[in-house]
Amino acid sequence: MLWSDTNNPREDCVFLRVKCALRRGGGPKSVVEALRQFFELEEEQRARGEKGVTHKLFIDLLRDFGMRSREGETEYLCAAFDDDQDGYITSDRFVRHLTGLNTRRHKAVLRAWEVLPKNERGEVSRDELHERYALSGTRGDLSDTFASPPCTQGGVEGTAAASAEAHASGGVRLEEFVAFFSAVSPEFPLDEQFELYMLREWDADAPARPTMNETQREWDSNGDPLAISKSMFVQDALNTALGMSAKSYNFSHMQRSHPHVEPLPPLERDYMSVMKRDFCYFPKDKILTANTLCYR
Repeated sequence: MLWSDTNNPREDCVFLRVKCALRRGGGPKSVVEALRQFFELEEEQRARGEKGVTHKLFIDLLRDFGMRSREGETEYLCAAFDDDQDGYITSDRFVRHLTGLNTRRHKAVLRAWEVLPKNERGEVSRDELHERYALSGTRGDLSDTFASPPCTQGGVEGTAAASAEAHASGGVRLEEFVAFFSAVSPEFPLDEQFELYMLREWDADAPARPTMNETQREWDSNGDPLAISKSMFVQDALNTALGMSAKSYNFSHMQRSHPHVEPLPPLERDYMSVMKRDFCYFPKDKILTANTLCYR
């Protein structure tokens, strides 16, 4: 599976009903189960010498999961999934449509898949999946979807139990992993919310996370001055000085050097007297008849 079809609001209403019917039956588990049963049908058909799943088997599979469609819708689905128009439907086309996610959400799921350890067939063991999910999981659907079912004696409890038992011995494939989160995707309306959910769920940003001591410096012969080389107690930590006292620190190399500034030239203003130094005696009659505005 190299890519997924873009899942946008303009997706045709017929296949949108197919997805809703699968999710309504059992949530993400039902979507993964439909994918498993389609793979089984394709393996059986190829064992018989057929190219893929016939139209009748394909429609019967959808009806088993609760999809009800009219005759015209049935013909439309078969024509849409039949690439070569030869009457057979392959898993490549079915997986791309069933696990349709936009590019941003598809990359978030693939980043989560890259973190998980895989075997030689590219599958993730169920035990590893459950152990990783138990550390950071927030939903219980995944544990139920990829759980190893108990062995049933005699009667088989439906095709779902038989299919899950057939896949119990093997690991989880990428298609099943993407199908599970494509069923969870409609619960998050925004791409940012889905990406944040994937990061919290699977710690998918682990490959891009910075490693410890990647900025380690080359110290002198004394080593790292902040490294603790012995066991320290609370009292030792209290008595340890975190730095040099400001009183004993030499600030000579931190003195500011002021640039030379030329002094301003002196002010050369014209001499102006603000007082009149005439102290002549004026008799009383002149004082009374004096014009006070003559000196202004």
